[in-house]
Amino acid sequence: MDLDEHDKRSRSLIYSNVHNVFLYLVAYKNWLIVTGLLSLVLLFIIQTTAITVTFTASIVQNIILITTVILLFFVELSIIWAGIIPAAISILGAVLVLAGIVIPLHGSDLSEQSNFKGIKVIVTHETLIQAADAYFYLGISMLCLGTIIAFRPGLLYTRNRPGPIDSIWEGYEIWDDNLGSRAENIGSRANQFAEPVIPIKILMNEKEKYLLWRYEFILTAIHGHHYLVGTNCVVPSGSIILRDDNGRMLGKSKYNGFFV
Repeated sequence: MDLDEHDKRSRSLIYSNVHNVFLYLVAYKNWLIVTGLLSLVLLFIIQTTAITVTFTASIVQNIILITTVILLFFVELSIIWAGIIPAAISILGAVLVLAGIVIPLHGSDLSEQSNFKGIKVIVTHETLIQAADAYFYLGISMLCLGTIIAFRPGLLYTRNRPGPIDSIWEGYEIWDDNLGSRAENIGSRANQFAEPVIPIKILMNEKEKYLLWRYEFILTAIHGHHYLVGTNCVVPSGSIILRDDNGRMLGKSKYNGFFV
């Protein structure tokens, strides 16, 4: 029993640490994009150097490869917070970019002839450069695509595209627990303040309280109207939290990323 409890605490601690890391990335995403773009520029410089200069010392080659991996890490760090799709695209792009830099560095170690599906292929300096350019620019294109999806997905949309996820909440008024709703008249406000108020958390079960960090607002019925209520607000005691057909609490999410 003690081991099970220890495992649960360990998993909870790991999840909490990973969650905090992604919250940190989301909070500083504007700075991360600057680092990612600067890393892309430096990768162009490294690739140009790799295909124009012949390095014979293995130490120099290792330094270039380590620098490339570090720059690719910074590019990934600026994208991975946005979800599984841009992360997967950028990871594949990073692998291609790395291949585009490794090929000219270690291409001299290849034999002059190789077989591809039974076909003899002559390996020359020109073919190595063409392969390196193809891998590198395809990888850069995928990294740029991942960056666009993460920061400016609207650039990829066409006409009649669906609205953003948060647009479904634009028709609801935000509840002000200090002054009441702006839409209510003076008479209904008097009734509102005559009714006891309670924290909205009291209307939730234990599971919903545990998942409350995911929400920015909770959709709540107050005096016959639907409002978006902040997670720390108070509401009249007769209020009802709205739920879907599966009994899950409805509300506006605070984070839209895949990992949260």
